[in-house]
Amino acid sequence: MNPFPPYDLASKYCSGHGLELGASLHNPFGLPDCLNVAPSDGVDFLHPRDLEDYEKRWKIQESIVHEVMPVDRIGDFTNIPADDASLDYLISSHVIEHEPDPIAAFIESFRVLKEGGIFFCIFPKRTAEIRCDIFRPVTPLEELIAAHEENRTVRDSMPPSDEWRGHYYVYTLQSMLRLVNWINRRKLVSFCVETMEETDSKIGNGHTLVLRKMSPYAMPDSDNYSLLVEHCIRHGQYAEGLQAAKASLSFDFFTVPILYAAALLWFQTGSFHEAKEFYRQCLLQDSECEARRREFFELFGEYYIQPLR
Repeated sequence: MNPFPPYDLASKYCSGHGLELGASLHNPFGLPDCLNVAPSDGVDFLHPRDLEDYEKRWKIQESIVHEVMPVDRIGDFTNIPADDASLDYLISSHVIEHEPDPIAAFIESFRVLKEGGIFFCIFPKRTAEIRCDIFRPVTPLEELIAAHEENRTVRDSMPPSDEWRGHYYVYTLQSMLRLVNWINRRKLVSFCVETMEETDSKIGNGHTLVLRKMSPYAMPDSDNYSLLVEHCIRHGQYAEGLQAAKASLSFDFFTVPILYAAALLWFQTGSFHEAKEFYRQCLLQDSECEARRREFFELFGEYYIQPLR
């Protein structure tokens, strides 16, 4: 019996034909028309050490659920076995931290998605695995940029534990969003920040980030988003205002007035889960705003609590 219930957020955003990177039966998403991609299937592999790694992970899955998720295609985050613009969604859970060049992973994910396609990514909190990350500092953006400029790969860049495909970097939700802002501003991709979870609602040991592939022409880096958001709110165009707010946050996520507007626009359009998460991020930037803390309680029926970052 699967101990994990369906993940409503993934079901909401991931429809059509997709791929999951590193799927496992002890933590499934249960999405239809979704193939499993991994560096090895027990026979073939990207790198020789991936075969040994597959055998270790096979034993873990078998010990928990007595079965193993079959691997449909061989690949990883920078070698996704899919044609350009061919996927409706790409999903992964606790995988991107195993990638030595995360910027390349975002670029490759953007390549395989159709316009409007979803990149759904869960990555671990520092407390997810005590032996890995709990006493490691959050990786600065400059280090992630250097990894891309140096074209680091699993062959020549090992994580501190010297474990094959171990946790190369340590992220918070905010540090990952800064990375997304950076790659959007550099026009390496055009990902709209659709939503996020400070604590994933699947298991609760990670952060969730949901991005949507946009045409660069539909989401230019502009200083006029604030005016557009205000205009849409003033004229009751809430869906249009929300899209403008999300586009603005995709280039600079940490603008408190836009975060606040996005939260209220999500609420106005009936998406209360997303509204709560955007409001939490607003309060994280301005946690001593008593009027908003009170409003958060009035809207969602719970007190705002500063999350473990």
